[in-house]
Amino acid sequence: MPLLLQFFGISDPLRLFELELHSDGGPAFAGFRPLQLDDLLGWGHESAQSRGWDLEQVQRTLVNGWIERAEAILQWQRQLRDEPADRRLVAGLGTPRDWQHRCERLFRV
Repeated sequence: MPLLLQFFGISDPLRLFELELHSDGGPAFAGFRPLQLDDLLGWGHESAQSRGWDLEQVQRTLVNGWIERAEAILQWQRQLRDEPADRRLVAGLGTPRDWQHRCERLFRV
């Protein structure tokens, strides 16, 4: 099953905590500062282990997502330098079913 990577932008710790808290049955979320590919891949490795995802597929998804969004990533990296120290770039990773489950929960609230 394919995996989908989404970058949401820069957020405060409380919002990131809320996303992580309510991620059961949905995508995995994490915040990054600094925003580096190695950190993204490390998070992907942990997510793959905890969710039973294929590690190679996770790595491919993350590297391809990084390359496809290279220009936006450079902008986020620059913006993070000007943000308060507690701000992070938020990313989510999940299967289409994870994302569907998340959307369905959002509409029920």
